[in-house]
Amino acid sequence: MTRPTETATVSSGLAQLPRRARALLRLAALILLPLGLLLAGAAPAAAHSALVSSEPGAGYALTSPPADITLNFSERVTLPDRALVVLDTEAKPRPLRVSLDPGGKTVRGVPTTELPVGAYEVSYRVIGRDGDLISGTFRFGVATPVGPSTSAQTAQGNPLRVQLGTTVLRALLFLGLALALGGLHLTWRVDAATGGLPGVQPLVRAGSLLGVAGAAGLLAALGALSQLSDRAATAGVTRLLLAEALLFLIALATARRPAGGAVAGGCLLGVVVLEGIRAHPSEISGAAGAALTGVHLLAGALWLGGLVHTLRLAVAWRAKRLAVRIAVTTYARSAVALLAVVVITGTVSAVLLLPSRADWTATTYGRVLLLKLALVVVVGAAAVLARVRLGLPSPDAGPVGKSEPASSPAPGPVRALLGRAAKVEAGLLAAVVVVAAAVTSVTPPKLVPVSALLAAPIGPTLRTAERVGQVSISAVVSRGRLELHADAPDDGAPVAIGLRGWLLTPVGADQALELTSCGVSCWTAAVDWGDGSNTLTLDVDAQRWQAGRVTLAVPWPVTPAPGLLARVQKAMGARSRIDTVETVTSGFGVVLPTRSRRTGQEYLESQPWADGGATDATIVTSGQQRTLLFALPSLGYHFAMRLDTQDRVVSERIVTPNHLLTRQYRFPAPG
Repeated sequence: MTRPTETATVSSGLAQLPRRARALLRLAALILLPLGLLLAGAAPAAAHSALVSSEPGAGYALTSPPADITLNFSERVTLPDRALVVLDTEAKPRPLRVSLDPGGKTVRGVPTTELPVGAYEVSYRVIGRDGDLISGTFRFGVATPVGPSTSAQTAQGNPLRVQLGTTVLRALLFLGLALALGGLHLTWRVDAATGGLPGVQPLVRAGSLLGVAGAAGLLAALGALSQLSDRAATAGVTRLLLAEALLFLIALATARRPAGGAVAGGCLLGVVVLEGIRAHPSEISGAAGAALTGVHLLAGALWLGGLVHTLRLAVAWRAKRLAVRIAVTTYARSAVALLAVVVITGTVSAVLLLPSRADWTATTYGRVLLLKLALVVVVGAAAVLARVRLGLPSPDAGPVGKSEPASSPAPGPVRALLGRAAKVEAGLLAAVVVVAAAVTSVTPPKLVPVSALLAAPIGPTLRTAERVGQVSISAVVSRGRLELHADAPDDGAPVAIGLRGWLLTPVGADQALELTSCGVSCWTAAVDWGDGSNTLTLDVDAQRWQAGRVTLAVPWPVTPAPGLLARVQKAMGARSRIDTVETVTSGFGVVLPTRSRRTGQEYLESQPWADGGATDATIVTSGQQRTLLFALPSLGYHFAMRLDTQDRVVSERIVTPNHLLTRQYRFPAPG
């Protein structure tokens, strides 16, 4: 209470102020007094109209197109123009029939055409009961069925990892193509140089058999995959493989017939063309990418197949000095040009598929491609060194026998050195073939469709979040899968966010996460969770906003707690007095702690989860401490509540797209 002397002093001071100043003070008092009363009586996080839940759920993928898209709000809403918009993977709006259910709380959008496989973004804007505009976005996907028994990954594996079966089958196809086509090419060149000296037949039949086996195996694997997914998605590749198998069969059937070499050569060149069409660069650059891959594959096949045929000729002509000299020199001349073509075309293809420097070291495709390029360089160095050490001069243009007898034996040192050098080169080239096959079994990250990365979680799902600087990071954890989302403050300009991550399992195994974009500020990765506490370490880089390194604890396996939140609601609602200390961290700083006292019912009225919409409730136990984790995906809210033995909330952390709220609760005795 103000004492009389103090009141008189204040009044006297006000009277001495100019009239305009006194008027301004009165106006300020009229504005600040009701505002102060309002703030004094406001509880933290007061309830307001908000999106409670959606179907499809935010961040999930469906195994079939949804018949409608529904949004449930906490209060009655009205619909302005363009209340609901659905954008597809190409950011094109899908036609919808939008309506408001009779209760006024549910907005429903029915697609006029079926939504195909892909990723979708839903934007909503409605008007709440208080006249405020409520808006937001969330994403969902339509993907092929994923489950323990009917999983597309069972047939084709993770598209971002090397597939052993596909690698072996493609290695057979490439090796068969190289033996047949490379042998034919060198046979024609050596025949022209030697005047048709009898030697050995090229391995057209053996190579064609290997090619047929590889194509047939790939067709069988593709057939198994098509049983689990959309056949239309594999129809194009199936036709290409069938055509390749047919061409190999024709080459096999005509290899020993008159003019069969020309027919077989044409068929094998057809296989090269089809492989160019099927390969990854053609998906980015069309015909130019297909041509680039075709030239690369042709040069590699002639290189390897020519080397194998040269070794066979050296054995067959071991008693003919000049013949061996001609065969080796003819091959060496080709190898230099073929090496250059392989390196140049391979490098250009790699740049097309991996435009970012980080893609080369942070993805399986990039690392396998680096291994392939390194092996090619080593093979090239070995080939050049072998030719220099052999010191073979260029052969005469005329046929054998004009300069020296064809039967002149090759010197022993030449034969020995040729054998050693050629064996090293052949072994390295075989390794290149295997690595090249491994490269084709992995899909470059930029070519993996978002629908292949969005998958309905298998089994229980854990949702957790943390804040680093001014950026919020949330994680969706399920069996074999991790999905990450980042949110920076919205200042009206797009924000590019970069993310790198590592996983430390309970047994101490540290592995880099192979994160692939699944949309704007969205990443996904295949993860083998270890039993116990896994540690996710993430380096976050956001333009214009503070970020840094953040750590998330991921307990595995997940322990669902479907009824625990209802018990928490009952326990908190029964309290007559709840004292709260709240601290809010936003994108622009920390607000000093605020204190409030309210009843349990008032507490529930201020909680967005009390009206429903909470998903993936899980319990984490550490000693005597229990922590309840759950999320409101439609709002982007993630809760971590520490509970006492009576299921009351002792403390909690709430991570939202732009805030971090920490609260401490006390329950004073009535009275």
